[in-house]
Amino acid sequence: MANARVIKNRIKSVKNTGKITKTMAMVSTAKATKVIGAIKSSRPYTNKLTELLGTLGSACESHPLFSANPSADRTLVIAITANRGLCGGYNATVLKLAQAELNDSTDVIMYGKKGGSVFKFKNIAIKELNVDLADMPTFEEATAMADSIVEDFKAGAYREVKVVYSKFLSAGSQQPVVETLLPLASAEEEQDNLEPLFNPNKEELIGELIPRLVRMTMYRFFLDAKASEHLARQMAMNSASDNANEMVKNLTLASNRARQAQITTEISEIVGGAEALN
Repeated sequence: MANARVIKNRIKSVKNTGKITKTMAMVSTAKATKVIGAIKSSRPYTNKLTELLGTLGSACESHPLFSANPSADRTLVIAITANRGLCGGYNATVLKLAQAELNDSTDVIMYGKKGGSVFKFKNIAIKELNVDLADMPTFEEATAMADSIVEDFKAGAYREVKVVYSKFLSAGSQQPVVETLLPLASAEEEQDNLEPLFNPNKEELIGELIPRLVRMTMYRFFLDAKASEHLARQMAMNSASDNANEMVKNLTLASNRARQAQITTEISEIVGGAEALN
């Protein structure tokens, strides 16, 4: 029965692993649900802010964040990965896109231990590594990063700032993308026949609203990345649980066959012994 005992021990081990992966999938589902709720609740504000800046039209183009720095010779790439693995190809796809954006004039700000480890292994220089991004990102975290980037951009340190992350499209669809954070895209042209009155004036309003838009955009990047990470981990753990269940079925079948073979052998030995006595 030694072979049968080995199989039973393996079945027990696989069942325990299946319980762990199922629990991890449930935890990831709960985290993803919370982040998706934050994404949905932040969209109306971001949309209205973008709409208002569109109403201001060409007046926005005079703001320094709408203009590239022609004298700057460097580009900043911000890559958002996970601190943990077990999330399928989530980290690999983001890092593949990030590496495609790199050249000799690129600085990198990396979010996530996994991305930091890969770039360190490949001897790719990282200007800043941040491993403190929470599973539920806060607006304060996004504000701190956005304000720092805005100051560097205004000072002429970078020609443009790009963010590489996994964009949340739906619970079943996430897509790794590269988006330009700075300079901001040109606002839509003004509609003179619908010109509203602004108080304070346009310039003051623009100076207040545009930094808010950059912060909200960075916040959206963080939320999308984390929602995609949690959903990727949920799918990976569900797949692992299914594989564990399938393995248990196969091992149970093998155990039954081994037990049957052992019983058949024992019966044959008994019959053979009885015939020998006769």
